[in-house]
Amino acid sequence: MAREQIIISSVIGGISPAQYLGSDRTYNSGIGIDPDMPITETGVKTSAQIFPVTYSKFSGTEFTGAPLFLMTNPKDTNTYVYTSDGKIHGFDSALAMIAGSFPITVTGGAGNGAAYYNNYIYVAENTDITQYGPLNNSPSETENVWTGSKLGSQTALTNTTYPSIRGIEMPNHPMHVHVDNVMYVGDFVAGQGLIHKVKTKKTTDEGDTNDNSAYNVLDLPFGYYPTAIESYGTDLVVLAIQGTNATINQGSATLFFWDTLSDSFYRQVPISDPLGTALLNHNGVLYVWSGNAQDGIRVSRYIGGDSMQDVAYLEEGAPPFCGAVFGMGNRIYWGGYTTYPAASASVFAIGSKKSSLPYGIHNVVKTSSGGASPNVTAIRVVQQSSNKVVKVITGWSDNSNKGLDKQDSGATLASVWRSEVYSRPYKFTIKRIILRFGKAVAANMSITPKIYVDDLSSNTTLTVINNTNYTGSERRIELFPDVFCENNFLLEFTWGGTVTLPVLLPIIIEIERSSL
Repeated sequence: MAREQIIISSVIGGISPAQYLGSDRTYNSGIGIDPDMPITETGVKTSAQIFPVTYSKFSGTEFTGAPLFLMTNPKDTNTYVYTSDGKIHGFDSALAMIAGSFPITVTGGAGNGAAYYNNYIYVAENTDITQYGPLNNSPSETENVWTGSKLGSQTALTNTTYPSIRGIEMPNHPMHVHVDNVMYVGDFVAGQGLIHKVKTKKTTDEGDTNDNSAYNVLDLPFGYYPTAIESYGTDLVVLAIQGTNATINQGSATLFFWDTLSDSFYRQVPISDPLGTALLNHNGVLYVWSGNAQDGIRVSRYIGGDSMQDVAYLEEGAPPFCGAVFGMGNRIYWGGYTTYPAASASVFAIGSKKSSLPYGIHNVVKTSSGGASPNVTAIRVVQQSSNKVVKVITGWSDNSNKGLDKQDSGATLASVWRSEVYSRPYKFTIKRIILRFGKAVAANMSITPKIYVDDLSSNTTLTVINNTNYTGSERRIELFPDVFCENNFLLEFTWGGTVTLPVLLPIIIEIERSSL
């Protein structure tokens, strides 16, 4: 009987939007797969192939809380980290954790909010604000600068309980430095969302003197809790939610637009989800992350007036913390987690570093987290690496550990990729699979191929691809599964070892109609 060929020709379209509706450019799911990478460590151009990426932990045991904010600055080459248990950590330009005076424990701190502003790192406490600086002149910590005389003896902040995502409470005092050189701080007081301002000037050191900081420069309607703040041109945009219950939809998350000069906001735009968590202005486009505390993530962009447009939607996971989104080139990144096709704390990305390539969703980082309830809680592109490889520093948390990861080409691989589901209206047998690789199969390389059949009801593991089973430095191999299917199947690869083995396209799968 004549065989039919199924050809997987591209993955650049990213993760498909539905289980049974893909295209010749998409794939069912993946973790730690980035087609934006060059095919080898010395390669130059984007490969657009199935490329597994490895990350490893570079922090030690110093993290006892989840990293929620990663802050770089123009005054030194350190990156500062604020955690959910109220500690300030730091790492240097070589990605080595700073010891000595770090970590700094902030009294009453709980990762409530953080930002770099005018030569200082600012972190929100439950009811106050702490400074670390001046960064260019023997920095030190000063607590309670908001209620103290340094910023004008302002009214204390309110420690309102916000929703938790995977056991970590959302920051209840988001901070953002606007284009007017003012840092704005969110708060919720007596049933109403408030925005305060911190403004400083120079006497001896940049930013060392109060310059008309003020309490409650903008109030939101009653019942709106601010969760993120961002700039949109000269406007300040505040994302707020209408309730903190994790099981009941108490109302839509909402964007408030304010020109910073008028007495109140001038536009109120509802979002179609109850939980709004993060904002990002990237390349002049305002992105919003929303969803709910149970499962589901929406990425949308503001297109003017009262209108939003969906960019991406994922059925599982939760929207990211406000410090877990970032943009680089033509890509936006956000932190999250997966349970399908495997459990992971990981980073998603939309787009490519090349604008000419399709705007697909990829899961580009699988962190080293190995405990239950993993989640990426903070991200930032800290390193100035080449444009060939974008390196994302990831802060993550699970039930047994917390840490920071970096891209590491020598780490143990654990990426997973699944093809689209291929269906036929008749019974068939998978007879042959032809695979090609971006490198010759060698020591410390491993790919375990597996075929799932009939709506993932059963699976068959095929011969592991390594230099024990394939000793001839092969760049092309053939597998002969002889696997019977009644309805459909998908092909899965799981990587192991410490040396990357990219899979080249096209993949050719031959099936034969069965007489059974």
